[in-house]
Amino acid sequence: MAPNKLALWWVKRDMRLSDNPALTKALQECTQVLPVFIWEPSLMQAPDTSAFHLASWAQALHYLRQLVQGTGAELAHITDEVPPAFDRLRTVYPFTHIYSHQETGNALTYARDRAVARWCHDHGITWCEVPQNGVIRRLQSRDGRSQIWQQRIVHSPVLPAPTAIPLAKATKTIMAKTRPPKVSPIVSPVAAYPVQDVTEYHAQHTLQDFLQRRGVGYRGGISSPLKAFTRASRLSVHLAWGTLSLRQAYQATLVRLQHLKANPQSGPWAQSLRGFLARLHWRDHFIQRLESDPTMEFTALNPAYQHLPYTDHPSHLHAWAEGQTGYPLVDACMRCLAGCGWLNFRMRAMVVSFACFSLHLDWRFIHPHLARVFQDYEPGIHLSQLQMQAGVVGINTIRVYNPSKQLLDQDPHCKFVKTWVPELRPFTTAEIANADKVPLGAYPRPIVDHKAQTKLMKEAVFAIRRKSSTKALSQKVYAKHGSRKKKRPRKPPPPDKQLRLIH
Repeated sequence: MAPNKLALWWVKRDMRLSDNPALTKALQECTQVLPVFIWEPSLMQAPDTSAFHLASWAQALHYLRQLVQGTGAELAHITDEVPPAFDRLRTVYPFTHIYSHQETGNALTYARDRAVARWCHDHGITWCEVPQNGVIRRLQSRDGRSQIWQQRIVHSPVLPAPTAIPLAKATKTIMAKTRPPKVSPIVSPVAAYPVQDVTEYHAQHTLQDFLQRRGVGYRGGISSPLKAFTRASRLSVHLAWGTLSLRQAYQATLVRLQHLKANPQSGPWAQSLRGFLARLHWRDHFIQRLESDPTMEFTALNPAYQHLPYTDHPSHLHAWAEGQTGYPLVDACMRCLAGCGWLNFRMRAMVVSFACFSLHLDWRFIHPHLARVFQDYEPGIHLSQLQMQAGVVGINTIRVYNPSKQLLDQDPHCKFVKTWVPELRPFTTAEIANADKVPLGAYPRPIVDHKAQTKLMKEAVFAIRRKSSTKALSQKVYAKHGSRKKKRPRKPPPPDKQLRLIH
């Protein structure tokens, strides 16, 4: 270890001590390490940032600071843009190295990181970015991705939390000059659906609770907006903000599966946990798309679909965001998101499908609002799923969800709907299921004809998909972004086989 090698551990989406490769590497290579989180005004005020996110950061960082203090060090907070924050820090702490994880973020954080790289070059600072998941920077081909992912997530050991972090000599001066902003916690309006706590402690507790108690119902329970609140893993928010690593979740699940082998009655458990492992694997698959193509925040992965005939009526966006569309399950889902920041995957897919196919809202138009109401906002997951559900990727089956059918399938007694749409509580399930045909008190009438509007957008999508030029572009999209996990024809299926209307 070189003398006087001073480092910053730049905390971003890795708000934990355990299994933190960037922190571990910094401690191995440096004499002093200063943990620092930078509250960037531009990021705090970004259109895809919300009070859900700020409250999650504040809570996670408060707990992280306690853990850091237990190692004999201190976590510093600075409110400033980056790189100017680094200029301020260097006046009192002449660091030579910055350690952080490789982040796959939105255009704002991408531009920020490029500016940091230039700043480090100009100031002779070594910036060491360390992978913390299976997303591969500068990946040339997906053909070899699986082996790298397996090595990082399955075969590399989980790193222990450090017991000591050498205190930087300038810590007292820095702490005297900096304070974290005051951020109020978010309280859900429905006690049965609380906003999740986001700390390393809650991450580990949620993981073990899922693996030991709740996980048996995962396979059959994650489609229902009612059941999924307890049967889903509920780890997405911890993976998003880094209070838990993907490697921790994956390897803990493997250990649990190994223990279950001794139990002949463990079939349902094993099926559920194997399904969970598959979804953890898919997580990095989708984030890799954004890593490999940062422009997908603004452009369709398949350029043939760049100019679909969206109308983008502001009144439709407002009604959808506020849960006032006249379609009960859609409205319950949107109000649930606004209240507690979480919704299961199928219902997320449904509200996007409804917005794009029924309301004719561009996926880019709805992106900021959904990002804000997802407490577990992860840009790579979010943007990939938006484009998939909008049907603009060109290599996936399009699933257009019928909200009336989904209501009867997933909330047959309307418990979820009546929880979040109280004006519908006096009515029966049959009446609520026919809300598009019969007025229900003060509840709004449907703002569009779902069937007719969906038919128009489907026709527009498939008119593009049938073109030979689109098929050629889809081949290129698959070559760059398609999964290699299972062998499948490189040629996309015929257009008439690429639509699944979920009645």
